[in-house]
This record gives sequence, structure tokens and C-alpha cells, in this order.
Amino acid sequence: MSDSMEPNLRKTLDRRLEAENVALLKHLLSMELKRLKDEAGCDMIFLMGVDGRTFSSVIPRDLNAKQFYMLNLLKANMQHICGQLRRENLRIAIEQYKEGTVVIAGVGDNAFMTLEFSRPIVPADFQNIVSTSMKGSTVMKHILELKPINEDILNKYPKDVADELRKLSRLLFVERFEQTKQYKKNMEILQFIKDKLKDVVGVGAVDEIITLTFNEIGTSAPYMTDQLWRMFLEKAIQKHVKAMSGEIMADECYRAWMPELDKKLRSFM
Repeated sequence: MSDSMEPNLRKTLDRRLEAENVALLKHLLSMELKRLKDEAGCDMIFLMGVDGRTFSSVIPRDLNAKQFYMLNLLKANMQHICGQLRRENLRIAIEQYKEGTVVIAGVGDNAFMTLEFSRPIVPADFQNIVSTSMKGSTVMKHILELKPINEDILNKYPKDVADELRKLSRLLFVERFEQTKQYKKNMEILQFIKDKLKDVVGVGAVDEIITLTFNEIGTSAPYMTDQLWRMFLEKAIQKHVKAMSGEIMADECYRAWMPELDKKLRSFM
């Protein structure tokens, strides 16, 4: 990510990323399943095709006896569920068993979600579970169809669906951005400056100086450029180190740290 792109990036912190390849698609599906699992309060959640394939799932690492029973129950009924979905345009079904509850929500014509609860669902929980499942099925259908996430399309959805898609696209942007070379470089430069400050002002004052200096230049670490890092370090030394440790120490830090910073910045080129 070049320095010339930086101002635009900082102005668009809520920018969206779309599922441009299979890896991003799978990641989006996984993120949404995890969010739905937490929102619905279920033990396990699956996104499956009507041919029995599992597209994505969230399952506890260690299953207790009831969870294991419900998982085997789903496997045993899979052929019946898939047959029912192929024959009928099922929207949602709730099946209660002694050991727990299974919620099945259709996702378009070729996929469905199952939410597994290792407990009976009481009537007071029905509304939240049904509304969460229906929202989730619409979001999943949007993702599987590889539709873009833009306001023209979002405005056609109910508010809860549109909001969920916006949240997912923001999360995707943040996670993908944190894998870029620019982000990793900035985190390393930040740690370099923290280490320098710690030796002069002490551990307790480092975070205060970092926060104040970022506020003064009007940005944050992930979106820094080489020029901004030089400005940042100069401000941190001339204003905050000088106030805490005196003018002589500040001058020594400036003469030693600024060339070291330049050398470190050049090492990333």
C-alpha cells in the first residue's frame, strides 16, 4: 500500500471488502456463522447444501454427552432433511427432542442452516431464535450468491439484514488489512518507538505519550506513513520527553533516535 493511498485510506475507515475469491467467501461464511451462533445461543451451527455437503460449521472442540447426541442425531436425519428441502421451499422448522432442539432454516434453493441446541427451547426464546435464523439465512444467501455489498443492494433488505452485512464487510476489511505489509510495518515501527521511550521515561508513561502524540497528529498507528512517523517521533521527543526528562535528555534522544528511525523505515523498502 503506497504512501499516496494513505490519505484516502484514513478517510474511509468504514470501507468495504467483498468476497473476491473462494478464500474470502469461506471466511465470510465462517464469520457469519460464529456471529449467529453467539446471537442465537446455540451449541453448534452448520451451513450445508441440499446434497448433504457441509460448507461451513462451528462446533465446540470438546463435546459433552448431549451435544454429541445432537450431532449424531443431525447426521442420522441428514438424508431426510435434504430430501425435504429439495422437495419443498422450506423457510424454517423447529424440531424438539428430549435431549435438545434443532432449528432448520432454508438458505435459497440449494442450501440450509441447522442450529443445534443441547436443551429444549422455551417459548420465550422462540422469537429471538426465529428472527436470528431468518436474518442469518438471508445474509448467507447474499454471501453464497457473491452479491456485492453496496448501499443500492442493502437498501432492498430489512434493516437487520443490511446492518449485519455492513458489520461483516467492516470486519472483513479490518482482518484483511491487518495482513498487509503496511500494517505489519507500522506495528513494528510503533514497537520500536515504544521501546525507545520506555528506556527514557519508564514503562508507565509510554502509553500516555503514544496516545497524546497520535491525537496531536490526528491519526492512528495502522494508517501511518514514513513522513508521519518522523513527525510523530519528533513531537514525542520535543514535547513529551522534554517535559518529563528535561531538555538535555530530549536533545540526546533526538540526535540518536531520528537517524535510527530513518534506517528502520528504509529497511522496509
